[in-house]
Order: sequence, then C-alpha cells, then structure tokens
Amino acid sequence: MTTRKKRLTLDQTNELIRDLLRDHPQPSNLILLAFAEKINGGCFIKPKSPKPKSFSIAQAKKAVFEKFNCSTITELRKNKTFSMAFAGEKVCLKSASDWRIQYRKWVGVPEDERNLSSPSCINGIDIFENFRPWHVFELTAETASEEDVKSSFRKLAKVHHPDVGGDARVFERLQKMRDSLLALIN
Repeated sequence: MTTRKKRLTLDQTNELIRDLLRDHPQPSNLILLAFAEKINGGCFIKPKSPKPKSFSIAQAKKAVFEKFNCSTITELRKNKTFSMAFAGEKVCLKSASDWRIQYRKWVGVPEDERNLSSPSCINGIDIFENFRPWHVFELTAETASEEDVKSSFRKLAKVHHPDVGGDARVFERLQKMRDSLLALIN
C-alpha cells in the first residue's frame, strides 16, 4: 500500500466502514487489520525495541552495598565478610570495571552479560567473566545430586573437550566448576 499524504474525512471513513460491514458482516482480525491499514494509508510501522540500558557503576555499587548492608565504601571495606574474601589482596573500587567485578562476585550476572554467544559462553554466560557453575551446568543447589553434576559435566564435555574440537581453557574452567559443585554437595 502507498502511504496517504492527505487524511480521510469523516464521511470517507464512514463509507469505508459501511463497505466493510456490507462485505464482511463479522470481520476477522485479519480483515480488520487490512481495513485499519487502508484507513492508515499504508502498513503500520513496527515499534523499535527499546535499547537495553547499560549497566552503570551506580547500580553495581548499590547492589554490592545492599548485599553487605553498607552505605559507603569505608563501611564495605570494614565489613568482615568482604575483607575476609580478599585477605592479602588489594581491592580497587574506583572504576566501573572494578564495581562490575564485585557485582559479579557477590550479586550475580549483570543484565548486559546474559544471553551472550561466543566460544567461551555456555548457556548465555561467559564462563571466564562469571563463575556461575549452577547456571552453566543448568542445576539448582536445592535439588542437584553428585550424579546430576557428573551427568551435566559429561554432556558439556562432549562439546567442549579439546579432543572433540573444544577449547582447552574452556574445558579446564568447566572442570573447576564441576569440582566446586562436587565439593559443595559433599
């Protein structure tokens, strides 16, 4: 259909409605859509999907602070759980990437890092950026058994083992994830 430059008058629209109801006393959705496009003067424009908001440093800070019931960086550094996790290491909390690392470690996978696809991504998660074995192995902590972990690992090994064309680094990471899950279950 061509796009109409001039708008229809009320009389023209009423005439089109009468014609439609005469030809189709009980019009289907497709007929109504075709009629609406005729009134519109052409096909409807499909709305653009909204741009995903990028993950901000403020979101990361807020989530990490909430995790430790803190409101400042000073309080966070004094938190025993937080400081024990980094015993002997110096933790930098100045840049967005520093906060992103803390978010990944303590809160979860940022929205903009989900549903990715690359050789190092399994189930939408980059396994080198996010250590999320439950997600990668598609298991839950409440119901998974040792056999479930081993079975899931075997399934992943068929794809990612170096002998079948997989990346050795990815396979090594999967082994670490498997071992950590087995340690948690036992």
